Amino acid sequence: MRSALHSGAGPARSRFSARSRSGAARTMSTAMNFGAKSFKPRPPDKGAFPLDHFGECSASKELFMECLRRSGFQSGACRELSMAYLQCRMERQLMANEPLEKLGFKDLIDEKSEAKPEKS
Repeated sequence: MRSALHSGAGPARSRFSARSRSGAARTMSTAMNFGAKSFKPRPPDKGAFPLDHFGECSASKELFMECLRRSGFQSGACRELSMAYLQCRMERQLMANEPLEKLGFKDLIDEKSEAKPEKS
């Protein structure tokens, strides 16, 4: 017994062509996004800062990166070099001046002040 849709003149075809099915799927996928939240970009917390185009702080950056490689990328071992790199960037106006304590280096600053003998 033959199907009512199949006339016997070729392969069986559904009532929807492949073209209309892809269009229907495309319409359905866009319809499913109505409940999704849209992405709203926001600026970084510390603001944007210029790149070091002239390599003013590249020496301190390279020292920091070499320390990271030697320590197996354990950043705690290289905090003093990280602090020096950020100081370099702030001194050359490559980033906003921030107190180093606020950048997470309070303990290193306290250690340095304790190590210096007081002048009388």
